[in-house]
Amino acid sequence: MSNLVNSKILIVDDAPENIDILSDVLKDFKCVAALTGEKAIKIAGSANQPDLILLDIMMPGMDGFEVCQRLKLDPKTAQIPIIFITGRTDVEDETKGLDIGAVDFIPKPISAPVVLARVRNHLELSHSRKVLEEQNIALGIHNKFMTDSINYAKRIQTAIIPGEPEVNRLFPDSFLIFQPKDIVSGDFFWCGEVSSKKIFAVVDCTGHGVPGAFMSLIGNTLLNDIILQSKRLDPSDILNELDERVSSELNKDKVEGTFDGMDISLCVFDELEKSVKFAGAYRPLLYMQNNELIEIKGDKKSIGDNRREISYIDHQVIWNSGTTFYMFSDGFIDQNNSAELKLGTRKLKELLINCSNYDMNKQKEILMDTFLQHKNSEPQRDDVTFIGIRMN
Repeated sequence: MSNLVNSKILIVDDAPENIDILSDVLKDFKCVAALTGEKAIKIAGSANQPDLILLDIMMPGMDGFEVCQRLKLDPKTAQIPIIFITGRTDVEDETKGLDIGAVDFIPKPISAPVVLARVRNHLELSHSRKVLEEQNIALGIHNKFMTDSINYAKRIQTAIIPGEPEVNRLFPDSFLIFQPKDIVSGDFFWCGEVSSKKIFAVVDCTGHGVPGAFMSLIGNTLLNDIILQSKRLDPSDILNELDERVSSELNKDKVEGTFDGMDISLCVFDELEKSVKFAGAYRPLLYMQNNELIEIKGDKKSIGDNRREISYIDHQVIWNSGTTFYMFSDGFIDQNNSAELKLGTRKLKELLINCSNYDMNKQKEILMDTFLQHKNSEPQRDDVTFIGIRMN
């Protein structure tokens, strides 16, 4: 009750004695009165609006039903709760009153405890509704601020991570699928060229959204330094160094129980020797050669996982003209359908075998169509990155 004592109640009745009775019952509130419907509408639309209206139905001139209709049609007064006080108890009258927006009926002759109880209940409901509306407005402002910030983060991430034109420059016969789950991505891809060798990596950081995006920026910065500055060009050497630096950057020797890191597949292409060297941290390399799909699995240790100590291993492939290489994050194969079935590695391999003879744009179209048809109306489960590179 303490938060309602300052509530203002407008009593509308053409009989002054009825107004006096109701004012006495509601003496703990601030009561104002109107003897006509016209006066009630004027008071309700004023700067000092009532918090609740007690409205008689039978009044000369404008009756209570018309007053209620007019108030509910005006956006400024539409949210004020209206309780009819009436000697009319026909079901039709009550139905009409509720249909036009009244919240309750109190019959005459009035019962003081009933009036008090119903007024308090509707004031409480109205107060709660206003609080919720204010909270929703505040949440909307906060959500816009957060969304604007994340969109700005996306611009930063997009500016730092190579774009598709750079991929096409280095690998003209290729396709790229980059489909973040959220505004920003925990997946990223890295490409570059050093001493006539071309490097491509697909990286899947822990998590997605903002946490994953932070990890992606760390990973991108470290790859720039390891490959472009330090000129390390053996995939296993790059991954071993990346593993050590991620652990160092995240202070994993000091902070226990942190499993942030990244899975990665990384290839170094040497067009002079027509060979590619691959190393992976949990992520594989698939390649189609001589009508056979071959898989090279990555080592079973995520970058930055200091619970295991291994050295990553290089794998070398000599390609023929038309050999096609595929690297991808697990978001593609882990996507579920409405039956909670993943798309899966087997389905992916069947797809690649069946479409590998098509040009790269057609392969991309088939992969995306399959992914979307499998996902259907289900939400995207994770970030998706998929690269196909055909070497000639």
